[in-house]
Amino acid sequence: MVQRFGALDSMRTMLGVLREVSLDDIREQAESAPRLFVVGPTADEARRLGLAVTGPEGQFATTIRGVDEPIESVGHVDAAVVWDPERTGAGSRVAEALRFESPPVPIIRFDGSGPDDRDAVDRLRADIVKRNADRAPAFGRALPAFRAAAAKQVIDETAAANAQFSVVSNIPAILPVVGNIAAAGADFIVLTKNQVMMLYKLAAVYGRDLRDQRTILQDVLPVVGAGLIWRTAARQAATWLPFAAGTIPKLAIAYVGTMAVGRAAEFYYRTGLKPARSQIVQYARQAAELLRRLDLPGVRRVFKKNGTVLEGAADPALPVAPEIQQTVDLDPGPRQ
Repeated sequence: MVQRFGALDSMRTMLGVLREVSLDDIREQAESAPRLFVVGPTADEARRLGLAVTGPEGQFATTIRGVDEPIESVGHVDAAVVWDPERTGAGSRVAEALRFESPPVPIIRFDGSGPDDRDAVDRLRADIVKRNADRAPAFGRALPAFRAAAAKQVIDETAAANAQFSVVSNIPAILPVVGNIAAAGADFIVLTKNQVMMLYKLAAVYGRDLRDQRTILQDVLPVVGAGLIWRTAARQAATWLPFAAGTIPKLAIAYVGTMAVGRAAEFYYRTGLKPARSQIVQYARQAAELLRRLDLPGVRRVFKKNGTVLEGAADPALPVAPEIQQTVDLDPGPRQ
């Protein structure tokens, strides 16, 4: 009964925040089809790379050029991909052709051996949505090949934003492990607002009807709204932070909780299934470990102040541990 009331209270909180948040800009962005500009060694190879990146759904959303062709009259594009293994200077020519575009168009170099290099193509998708974060929902919505990368970008960006906000906000420095997190302070409304926007973006990535905003949240909140996620996030973070028993730092619960909410929602949208308790525990554990390896603005200072060593945080080349790689890959995990 307590858990039921906790979920109901979380749902009321999020629906209340929904009334204060305008999601129209997100919807308009998500429903605006993305376009890519791809330059390759030849026009045919550029076309093959474009199809490898976007899938068949993107064949009419990609402008193609060979490195020896004039790079002009490109039109509006969201990102430019340059595959120039012979270093002919195509990247500079693309930058010159797009220099007056507003907003600026990110130019990403393809570092793979060719369109069949799946790892390089996956990295390219991730780079495109990371460099064009506002357009990530549009890429995922229009191009299924981008969905995993777009969902990860949305979740990572929101979790990092909530962690950074918690450092500079008036949220109490120490939060209780058990209880209604939203009651800890008015500033948690901001965290909730960010999570509402995250859930809406994930719904966009997975092709939901974005005009029925209330129904979107009502469908997903039973999956992510229960106190289980936040209590689990608190316990996982507390296992490696040297604080008094039963308490955790504000930034840890903001990051770990947001990441777990996002992972649970992504699993639901992708599979139609509610994640099992064991999966939620896994999401929180992976997020807690991942937080140790991030060097977010303001976060490292807080850990230093409290005497916590962030292993690997200063080393951007640190390899991702196998269990954290699962978080990066957004694996489905065991089904119920």
